[in-house]
Amino acid sequence: MPSFTTGSQDLRISGPLVEVNIAVGSPVEVALKASNTPMPSPVKAIAMFDTGATGTVIQEGIADQLGLNPIGVTSINTPASTNVSCYQYAIRLIFPNNIVAEGIVIEAPLQGQSIQCLIGRDILAHGVLVYIGYMNQFTFSM
Repeated sequence: MPSFTTGSQDLRISGPLVEVNIAVGSPVEVALKASNTPMPSPVKAIAMFDTGATGTVIQEGIADQLGLNPIGVTSINTPASTNVSCYQYAIRLIFPNNIVAEGIVIEAPLQGQSIQCLIGRDILAHGVLVYIGYMNQFTFSM
């Protein structure tokens, strides 16, 4: 099972952060290749693993950077609001060590955050997250 381990000075304060590349999902990639359309470059983002998030969230604007069209709409609840309508997109997340996860993500404002992506339980359900607090490290395997 491929994995990566990373950490920070104080994991308790920063949280489990990792740099990821957000790219178009496989269905979009196939369509772009079939139409001989150039593939958009992946977008670098700082992501946080969030066991409290049901689904994975990307910052508003990332889908536009990738030239993606929404594939659906869903309502989410946040600590500050309820029933917020958000677009859904098919994307590919590329973690360190070339660990790849694909799925349907929600685009939402992550205002006041130092992150552009939350990795939710939809992705975590396919992997193993080990949080080693006293060492300020975490490992993700998938």
